[in-house]
Amino acid sequence: MIRPRTNRLSIALAAASVCSFTAAGFMLRPMETNGLGIHNDYLVLSVQESQDETDFAGYTLRKNSGDSSETLTYSQYCTSFAELNINGTVKLFSEGKNVKAPTAESDGSVVTVQDFDGVEVTQRLSFTTGNTSNYDMLRIEYTAANKTGEDVNFSVRTIIDPTIADSESDPVCAGDKAYTSETGFTGSSIPQTWCIKNSAGAVTAYGITSDGTAAPDSFDIADWSHLYDQRFGYRPSGEISDNAVALTWSDKTVKAGETFACGTKYGLYSETPGSGDNSAKTDAPKTGDKGAYVFAGTGVCALAAAVIFRKRRAEEDE
Repeated sequence: MIRPRTNRLSIALAAASVCSFTAAGFMLRPMETNGLGIHNDYLVLSVQESQDETDFAGYTLRKNSGDSSETLTYSQYCTSFAELNINGTVKLFSEGKNVKAPTAESDGSVVTVQDFDGVEVTQRLSFTTGNTSNYDMLRIEYTAANKTGEDVNFSVRTIIDPTIADSESDPVCAGDKAYTSETGFTGSSIPQTWCIKNSAGAVTAYGITSDGTAAPDSFDIADWSHLYDQRFGYRPSGEISDNAVALTWSDKTVKAGETFACGTKYGLYSETPGSGDNSAKTDAPKTGDKGAYVFAGTGVCALAAAVIFRKRRAEEDE
């Protein structure tokens, strides 16, 4: 994640200090990220539906359990998202003209559609299988529909911000190696799978690089802030303090009237089928009903929390 500016953090800390006495009288309770959500017996997905937020159409993912710390992505903001390059113009997926706000479809997926000067890009997030019949993985799909009268050059990069038990520094593993420095893979060197392990060596998060459509052209294990700041200019170079992975489909020619589709999977690692219900159910709180950590019944503390977390995608500390 990108840390907020120092002065913003100072304001937040000052506000938090005002709340310290009040907090003693109220229960501190974690609340989920804003957004439209779906869940089954394995996973809980939230997608930011407010166009006023910088993380619009981004998402969070966690294991469906009684333990709120069993996260699969960063839990306070929707920092898993996509970047696009269309005919040399680089934008976040959230920066297009809204065609369809995040919507829970009848097939159990959450669909968002953005328009970029006649190229409509659809993000479809849905639960799917991995190694077993369990729907314990998230399929992350993008489809570009060229509705212009000319061919377009299209690239999409999907960024996953894995966070296990609220830890952002666990190394991403590919093959038999755990990576603590930024590393890129291209072509045949791209691993079919990647994972994060807990302190006991057990796999707790698991990715499959291709969902069976077009294979990615590159796979990067990186620091989240570098992927966000440098966009398509990113090149692996530094150490990783905030882990992330990026899968990129590059320089696809999409002819007028045609489409290009690609996708990947991320979720839980299962070796044997479970007994949970695979069907997705919709949970759609109104934006603002849920946020970061707030004190029940304390508006001042809610404001402090908002100052801390609202602009997570700001510049790094100066």
